[in-house]
Amino acid sequence: MQTHRQERILTDADRHKSGMGSVQRLHRWMTVVLIAVLLLAALLGGFTWHAFHSLAQGSSSRSASGTAASQQADSPLPVPDNTWALTVVSPDHKISSHFSAQLTDFDGIKIDQRVVPALKKMLADAAKAGYAIKPAEGYVDAQTQEQRYQKKIEELMQSGGKTRAVAESDAAAMVPPGGCSENQTGMAVIFPSDAQFLASDGYHWLLDHCVDYGFVRRYADEKEGKTGLKNDPSHFRYVGTYNAQTMRRLGLCLEEYVVYKVNQQVNS
Repeated sequence: MQTHRQERILTDADRHKSGMGSVQRLHRWMTVVLIAVLLLAALLGGFTWHAFHSLAQGSSSRSASGTAASQQADSPLPVPDNTWALTVVSPDHKISSHFSAQLTDFDGIKIDQRVVPALKKMLADAAKAGYAIKPAEGYVDAQTQEQRYQKKIEELMQSGGKTRAVAESDAAAMVPPGGCSENQTGMAVIFPSDAQFLASDGYHWLLDHCVDYGFVRRYADEKEGKTGLKNDPSHFRYVGTYNAQTMRRLGLCLEEYVVYKVNQQVNS
C-alpha cells in the first residue's frame, strides 16, 4: 500500500512538473511570437515612414518645380532701353549711321535679339489661344530695301502713268527707300498681308493683345500725316510693353509718342 501510494505521489509530481513545463514552453512561444510581432511592426513602420517621406519629398519637388515653372511663365518681359526701342526711322527720319541692330534668327526671320523674348511669348500665347500666327518678315538690309523702293517707282510710272518725281514721292509712302525704313532696325515684324489672314480671328487676337507684349500696329490711315506712310495692317513694331500700352491708351503713333515723352521730361 505504501509503495502504491508513493508511486501515485510520484505520478502526481511528474504530472505537475509536466504541466509546469508546458506553461514554460507556452510562455517561451508567446515571447517569441511577441518579439516577432514587434519586429514586424518596426519593419512596417520603417517602410511606411520611408514611403511617406519619399512621397512628401516628391510632392515638395513637384510643387517647387510647378512654382518655378509658373513664375517663369508669369515672369515680366524685359524692359527695353527707350533710346533704342523708341528709335524713329521714316522717309523724314533717316536711320543713324551709328545705329546697330543685334540680329538673330527666329522663326524663319531675322530680328533684333532684344525683341525675341516678347515675340516668342506673344506667338506662344497666340498658339495657346488656338491661333497659329507666323511672321512673314523681319529685318531688311538697306540694299534690299532700296531695290524694293526702285521697283515700286517703276511700277507706279508704268501702270499709273506718273512722272518719276510723283512716283518717287508716292513710292516712299508705301516702300521707303533704303536708310528710311524701320525694317532696318530689326524691331519691325511683318505678318501676312493677304485678305484671308487679315480677316481671321488670329489677326484680331494679334490686334487686341499685341501691346501686352510690347508691339504696336505701326501704320494706320488716320496717322498717315504723322508717320509719312500709308496704311499697312501687316506691319507691327516693337517699342516695349509700357510704351505700347501707353501709346494705345493715349491714341498716339510712335512719332507722336516720342514728342509726348520729350514734353514729359521737359515738364518734370
